[in-house]
Amino acid sequence: MGDEGCIRASAWAIKVARGEAKALMDRMIAEAADARSEVIVLDGGLVFGADHLSSAQAHAAKASAEGRNASDSLAMETLLYASGERQLSAAIKKMSVGTGTTQVVLAVVKGPFSPGEGWTRLPDREPAPDRARLARFGITEKEMSTVDPGRLPDLVLEKVAAVDVVKK
Repeated sequence: MGDEGCIRASAWAIKVARGEAKALMDRMIAEAADARSEVIVLDGGLVFGADHLSSAQAHAAKASAEGRNASDSLAMETLLYASGERQLSAAIKKMSVGTGTTQVVLAVVKGPFSPGEGWTRLPDREPAPDRARLARFGITEKEMSTVDPGRLPDLVLEKVAAVDVVKK
């Protein structure tokens, strides 16, 4: 994973019924704030493991430290990198939970926080992500054809890292 390996995202996932994700997100953000922590809550369909979020968080922290951040919030900057997009509005639209969300991912970006019962730790990598999900994330079939199937998760990390290039 490179230099970003120094930050390990604490991330969890939970399955929810359609229509329940937004209320869960609001509750988790409020609970984290009460614990003086900061979290991001994402549509789990576009998260490909804790490495994905660790890389995004590391890039966001580095951008903030170097004054290249697009947002004053580490959570929003992490969301930007996690999305692989260069605009916050596109990142929010892409990664936010919605009425159709059936898996929610929570990542801690600041402070200690645990979401509690029912959540499971997100594995470091998703070994064989579905090609349709990768396409929804913005990875083309041409890009997918350039790597062995076992290396598909690396394309997500490349898309995260590429945000630095497109932000300039």
